[in-house]
Formats: sequence, structure tokens, C-alpha cells
Amino acid sequence: MTAAAATALDPEWVQASLAADESAREGRSTLRRDLLDRVAQQHATIRAAEADELVTVTEWADLHRADAADHLLTVAAGVGPRPRLAAWDTCPVDLSGIPVDEYALAELATTLQVSDTMARELTEDALELRERLPRTWGRIVALQVPVWKARILARRTRQLSPEAADYLDRHLAAHLHKLSAGRIKAAADAAVLRFDPDRAAADAAEAGERRGVWFDFESGEALEGAAGPDGTGRFSGVADLPDVLAFKDALEAKASELAILGDESSEQVRMSKALGVLADPQHALDLTATAAAVAEADPDSDGRDRRPARRRTPLGLDRTIHIHLHTATETARIQASGLPAAASPVSRAAVERWIAELAPGVRVKVTPLVNLNDHDAVDEHEAPEHIKVRVDERDHVCVFPYCTRRVRADRDHIEPYLDPDEGGPPGQTSDLNLARLCRYHHRVKTHAGWAYRRLPSEPGAYQWVSPLGDHFLVDGTGTTPLT
Repeated sequence: MTAAAATALDPEWVQASLAADESAREGRSTLRRDLLDRVAQQHATIRAAEADELVTVTEWADLHRADAADHLLTVAAGVGPRPRLAAWDTCPVDLSGIPVDEYALAELATTLQVSDTMARELTEDALELRERLPRTWGRIVALQVPVWKARILARRTRQLSPEAADYLDRHLAAHLHKLSAGRIKAAADAAVLRFDPDRAAADAAEAGERRGVWFDFESGEALEGAAGPDGTGRFSGVADLPDVLAFKDALEAKASELAILGDESSEQVRMSKALGVLADPQHALDLTATAAAVAEADPDSDGRDRRPARRRTPLGLDRTIHIHLHTATETARIQASGLPAAASPVSRAAVERWIAELAPGVRVKVTPLVNLNDHDAVDEHEAPEHIKVRVDERDHVCVFPYCTRRVRADRDHIEPYLDPDEGGPPGQTSDLNLARLCRYHHRVKTHAGWAYRRLPSEPGAYQWVSPLGDHFLVDGTGTTPLT
């Protein structure tokens, strides 16, 4: 036996090595915690400065309120330019009708090193929050709500009635710090449908008249910054959501068929080529038949790797669009794959227009309401469709702390699945033991030391613990750090 081998087998040497490794791990954990604490402290300082800036902007606006009577006399006499209203020209509530001096906005903008438009928006948001959203304003001052989230709400409520603004303030202020930008906007849109249904119906009718397709053959710039005509053109369109989704599916289907036939361009380039294919219906049919024949005759060809994981029917007829209509508020929530959360809610008038203009051959299927009080379980690892539907209806987004992803969701076993042949209990795949996680956070939970449990007291509520021992509560209102 060599001296090196003898040393490797020495118990004292092994114990010393293990102790050194443990010390190194503890030192690394301490460094990680110190760095995260520094980041948290810096972030808190930034949030406090932003809140203080917002308060100071309102004080600046108060200092530069022009007297309404003097303002009218000045304009009537033709002395100087007409001041541009800073906070109340677009605000539906009467705040004494006193505008902020135009020149004061210029001073504010130059101090902040931003445009006068940005200074105007900052002032409008700050005054809207203070005057019409007092609960949210109080939480800003107490550093409980980030300024950027509060400003998203303020931009939406400026066009709402006092009743609608107060309703949003009462219902969102306590949870605003946990809501994503999309959910804040959706809540404001729902308030319009609730408090001003006539306006919502009129907006839906007006939106129908704004549909169209526009072409640009002059710029020849497919990308911003392109130098001169390059043989490409642009077009844009506005259509009903079902039609937009169907068109997207049709382009993706043809792009996949081009890949099967050997086109190695990127998917976006192939989708642009598919525009010309769809313009010739016979060409589109021939392409579909040829691609299907190639895929069937040679499933091991190079085209196999470029085919999508799931096949789509041309024109998107296989896409399911769920419309959840609340009969009391006349508000519909829309769910469909590929549809961002910001697209919901919509008015009942818009849904009625969609149904009235359905293309021939489109199927409408009414499905029963999912009862979240019922539970089911199976002994297989893969959840059947009815359990997946129940999980997705309960968990609208990924339930990892602060994540709001809705797409590419996995149904994760909270308690890891153990094969029954290896002693696993029955009924492990249950809606009570499954939660919605995006693919990334599914890997984080599985491989990076995170753990969580479902809280039986509230459906859709979960408690998480990080590798460093931080705890978080995730429920329908968002994420709350636990001390």
C-alpha cells in the first residue's frame, strides 16, 4: 500500500477533511446571508426615498397652485400663455378647479432630469393617490406599498368615478404590495365594468368599430434601426381576441409544417413566410398534406426535431377559450393558452359580439363550474385531466413566492411522489397534494433546497421555506414574507 493510500484511509485525516468541508459550507452560508441582508437594506432605502419624493412632489404642487379667479382674468386679458393643467384637467373629481402653474412643472422636470411629460405624470399620480386613494397613500407613506405599484393604480383610477376609485382603494390598498402589475390593471378594468356598465358597453361597441388591418409598404424597415428599404413591409391589425388567437395558431401550424419540410429558418421567419402561404388556400392545403406525408413516411428524419411537441389544427380550431361570466357584475374573465393575464377581464358586451360573429364551423361548448370543495385522487403519478382542471382553477399562477407566471405550468407533488411498489401510499396524486408551479420554479423546488406545504385552513394557500430559512406565505392575494 502506498503512503498516499494509507493517508487516505486514516480516520483522523477523514474526520479533519469532513470538518473542513463543514466549516467551508457554514462560511459560505454566512456570506450569502450577509449579502442578501445588504441587498434588502439597500432596497428598503430606495423604497423610502421614492416614497419621500412622492410626498415632496405633492408639497411642491400645493405651493404652486394658481388662484382660479386670477387665472381666468389672466387668460381673458390675453396676458401670457394659457397654463396647462397638471393634475386636474383629466381628473373627474373637482379639486377646487385650481391648476398647477405650468412653469413650476418645468422647474420640477429639470430638477428630476426628465421630460415635462414625465414630471406632469408624476405630479398627477401623486395628487391622485393623496386626494382620491387615501388608504393607498397612507401605506405608501408607511413604506408598505412600492411607489411603482401605487402609480399603476393611480393611472387607472384617474379616469374613474369617485365611487369606483374609492372601491378600488378600499379593496386593494391592503394587498397592493403583493399584486402584480397585470392584476392591478385587471382590478381597475373590472371596476369600470362594475360601476359604469354603460361606458363598458359603449367601449366594447367602439372597439368593434376600431378593428382593421393596416399596411406599410414605404418604410421597408422590418426592425427598428434598419437602414433604408430592404424588401420587407409591415402590417398591424386590431381584431377580436378569438380571431387573433386563431390567426396565431394558423401561422404557428404552417411554420411547423415548413420545418418538417426542411426549412431551417427561425420560427419567427417561418411564421412570416406562412403569411404568404395562408394567402393561397390551395397552397396551404398542399403544404399540410405534404408535411403530413413526410412526417408519416420518415418519423426519424431531421424534421422530427423541429416539430412542435403538440400538433395544432389549422386555423386554431383546437384552442379552448374559457369565458367565466359573473352574472351579477356582468364581468367576464378570459382564459386561453397564449393569452396574457392583462387581457382579462372583458365586458359582457364584448363576449356577445364575439359569439354573434363566430365563423361557420366553430364549436361552442358549455362546461360546468368547477367545485373546489370536491376532491379526488388517483394512484398514478400523472394527474388525469379533471384533477388538473381543479388545480388550475384554484391556482391561477405559479405558487412560488412572488412568481406570477401563468404559462407552462407543472402540477407538482407537494409531498414527493413515491412509487407504490416502493412503499408509497395510495392517492398521492390528488388536488390536495398538487400545486401549480412554472417549469423554472419546479426545478428550484426539486433541486435547490426549497420546500413548501399547503395550508389546510385556506384553499390555495402555501407556506414556503428557502434554503437559508426564510419563510413566505403565498395565497390568492400574493406573497407575504413571514418573520
